Amino acid sequence: MIYEFKITLKHVGVPVWRKIQIDGNTTFYDFHRVLQVAFDWDNYHLHSFFAQKTNGERAGGQEITGEYHDDFGDVLGGNPSYNEKHEVISDWFSIPKDMVTYVYDFGDDWNHEIVFARKLQPEKDVVYPRCTGAKNIAPEEDTRGEVLMGEVDLALPDGKQLAKDVNEELRFQLNELLMSYDQTSAGDDKWYDVLSKAKEFQKLKPWDTLFDEHIFAVMDPVTQERLYCSVLGGAGEVFGLAVYIGDTGYRSLMNTLTTEEPDFQSVINQRSILLSYEDREDLEKEDYALIKSYDIPFRGRKSWPSFRSNKPGLYPWFMDDDEARLMLLGLERSIEVYHEVMNGLELPDMLFDEEMLVKVPREQNSGVVFDNQIVELEDREQELPNVTLAVSELDLKRMQKPKETLPATIEFSLEYMEMPVQNEENERPFFPLLVLAVEQTQGLAIYHNMLTAASNPASLIQSELLKVFESMNGIPGNIMVNHKTAHFLAPLIDKLNLNVEVEEDLPVIRQVMDMMHDDMLPF
Repeated sequence: MIYEFKITLKHVGVPVWRKIQIDGNTTFYDFHRVLQVAFDWDNYHLHSFFAQKTNGERAGGQEITGEYHDDFGDVLGGNPSYNEKHEVISDWFSIPKDMVTYVYDFGDDWNHEIVFARKLQPEKDVVYPRCTGAKNIAPEEDTRGEVLMGEVDLALPDGKQLAKDVNEELRFQLNELLMSYDQTSAGDDKWYDVLSKAKEFQKLKPWDTLFDEHIFAVMDPVTQERLYCSVLGGAGEVFGLAVYIGDTGYRSLMNTLTTEEPDFQSVINQRSILLSYEDREDLEKEDYALIKSYDIPFRGRKSWPSFRSNKPGLYPWFMDDDEARLMLLGLERSIEVYHEVMNGLELPDMLFDEEMLVKVPREQNSGVVFDNQIVELEDREQELPNVTLAVSELDLKRMQKPKETLPATIEFSLEYMEMPVQNEENERPFFPLLVLAVEQTQGLAIYHNMLTAASNPASLIQSELLKVFESMNGIPGNIMVNHKTAHFLAPLIDKLNLNVEVEEDLPVIRQVMDMMHDDMLPF
């Protein structure tokens, strides 16, 4: 991607600035060389960059400099600095108004305020870096005193000619840095394309044609997973696109389609990414900053894109770069399906026909095209993952010793708490897990434990049930669990010959959970 900056030379009496467009992969050392040309310096003196604001947050003046000045700073016991030949500008500039100060000549202290404006797709056959605007000339070397006394005239009325002169000098002095692009050399940044397709998608208004039952899938050429796409907006409430990822996403999609009002436990187990269109004033600041980082205008009500990621156990959050790739794939194929439907394609109804349209990739002319296939829904996609016995041999032997069978019925469950926890600012919050065992007759909680993660839910649930038995000094005669818990406990149930009843609802646990949720503050 091309990064556009406005660089202003400060404290020289008149406005002196340049607008520079440069590849985001440029090192700060090469950026220094460009700035020397743009402001007509002679590179006689030391220099450094000082980060003031990066990724929208204050950076505390972290220094990016050459090795010679890095050693000098270490001698003085200063803060560690970054090597300008190793650091690239895309790692420090991401949100509009991110700012770095470039200081040239530590005697005269020529301070250049570098402010990030936006990211651009490279234009075909345009040579970068280039100057797109300029105002007034910079002082000559070693003239700080004269500038302070007002004895230097920096005014130059013809900014267009000045920008042209800068570009000629860039070509003359930095020929080895110059780069032109074809239409396929934009790099790995998918966000520009995602925003472009989101704008196209919104203009098409596919929700006027495609409805909730028109679910179709796209096979990801990279992972071979299916992405299940659902156009939102038929009900006139939320407009956009939901993309459910893989088998986990498929199960959460089916739950959404077959449940009138999905509860919190259903929603928190989703694996999906979501594009929705909002009013400008309803965007989070991160959403707005992302949009303004790219040269793609959005206007109007319910026209501003917002992107969210849903992962089991985690708070809905901003999509990452890999999810942006998946959203782009979903948007491109959704637009394609929309046009096919407008031209007569009939999409099967997955709930009634038990069939689905799948877009399957194949290589063609060094690229990828997608063919339409109608497939039957596979039972394996509706099943939970296979489960094995996950507790240790030692724990298992301890439980296999003679244990008293207790005349008790317990409800046992592991559920996410509707209480997101965020350990550090800007870190994605998570929902803690509550393991709960309740004696059904008296409604007393006999065991509870709060956990932070469940990368292996089978191991977690099995080991926690053994802890319940230990706390009770025996094995209850009857254990009530829901279907999902029973699935993860199955190997342990068989091994210990437990008496387990599988129920749709665990009323006492539900009552306890509702009471706990009512006492909690919102996130």
